Amino acid sequence: DRDIRLANLQCFIRDVLSRFFDRDVEIRLRPGYFPFVEPGMEVDCTCLCGGKKKNCPLCKGSGWLEMGGCGMIHPNVFKAVGYRAGEYTGFAFGLGLERFAMLYYGINDIRLFLSGNLALGQQICSDRDGIINPLVSNFIAGKSIFDICIAVVRA
Repeated sequence: DRDIRLANLQCFIRDVLSRFFDRDVEIRLRPGYFPFVEPGMEVDCTCLCGGKKKNCPLCKGSGWLEMGGCGMIHPNVFKAVGYRAGEYTGFAFGLGLERFAMLYYGINDIRLFLSGNLALGQQICSDRDGIINPLVSNFIAGKSIFDICIAVVRA
């Protein structure tokens, strides 16, 4: 689009995370390198503990959890696909689904997702009564992160 700024990216990511977790979240952007964007940034959001638990397994007491990366699309990317330099601006982002699940379910070790532990899958997919958890049912119903992003763009 035209006239997309870093402030648009920041508001977009904050809105996506807030809608996903059904609560207001704060985000912070830290410098980081990602190909094809300049500037590139790491996206952190507030941990469930709010930084009040020094022994929090998710944030280690910092109050922040890294969620992914983002940045403004480099002008050379637009030029490479045939757009005139400076005519369009935009942003790109990538958010780790494991981090969403960690915050949503209170999973304290990201390595559990790669462990092959079937109990973890059962915990995520259903509660004690065997009822499918809301996050999983949202994905089954087609209400994915993508759908939330589209709703934020349309708002």
